[in-house]
Amino acid sequence: MPALRALNVLTAALAVAVPPAAAAAPAAAASVAAAPSRPPSIPVEVTGDGFCAPGPNVRPAGPLTFRVSTPDAAGRWWALMRLRGAATMDQVRQEFAGSYSPDPTVSLPALRAIYRDVDFRGGASVTPDAPVSVTSDFEAGTYYMSDTALEGATDGCGTGLTHLQRFRVAGHPRSTPPPRGGTVIEARTTAGGGQRFDMPRSWPSHASVVVRNRAEQPHEVIIVGVAPGTVDADVLRYFDALRNGDTSVPNPFGATVGGMLAISPGRTASFRIDLTPGRYAVLSFVRNPQTGVKSAFEGMFTTVTVR
Repeated sequence: MPALRALNVLTAALAVAVPPAAAAAPAAAASVAAAPSRPPSIPVEVTGDGFCAPGPNVRPAGPLTFRVSTPDAAGRWWALMRLRGAATMDQVRQEFAGSYSPDPTVSLPALRAIYRDVDFRGGASVTPDAPVSVTSDFEAGTYYMSDTALEGATDGCGTGLTHLQRFRVAGHPRSTPPPRGGTVIEARTTAGGGQRFDMPRSWPSHASVVVRNRAEQPHEVIIVGVAPGTVDADVLRYFDALRNGDTSVPNPFGATVGGMLAISPGRTASFRIDLTPGRYAVLSFVRNPQTGVKSAFEGMFTTVTVR
């Protein structure tokens, strides 16, 4: 999926009160009314032929959890997004095409237009061995799920599998607990204008992760295995070498395990993934709209140990 993979979103991130019983005492009634409910959980299997996210086309506002899996040994990318203002999918598709131009006077304005016109709501990078459950919050409006396409949207699953599925959300958000997780990742802008991840250096193998984007562009959380003993300096040395055309520095990376696709600035989402103990790099490859460089090459990564 050339367009979405460039942001890894999609590249960034593929996204709904119980009334008191009549006889309840006032205090008990208030307790029951305030009790949060768990978000609906929707299974999505992504294949080479597409996917289908079952359920009503109009969903209640609030959090939704998508349990994303794939049988594809090469892995799949599945994104959630919403268009802003009067932007259309045809317009956004043209912006993606322009963002690949070798001419930076064309590609950089197109990239900035994408970030302006698309509200990225997460999604999943998924492999057969590591299904991902991603939870994002949805207010009233129209949203898209995509694995490879930015055209040919179906409402619901249409007549079967699709590569671009549209769904609507209506109503006021339900009372639900805020996202919580044992691991919190924050994307932020530094005092010098760079962008960095803040996160724990040690993760549990059953990882429940909350991602907060406080940076100035969309970011994703992609988890890639690295060689034992790999530290941040090794990753930076490799990226710097690649940018300079130097192929002598050893590649520290192994296989991509999975992760969550991009969320836009100001957004929070969460995901769950099971990881084998070992060393990993956590990266965002979403491009910097000022330089056109993938953010990981500019320092948007952290090495961690899964125990």
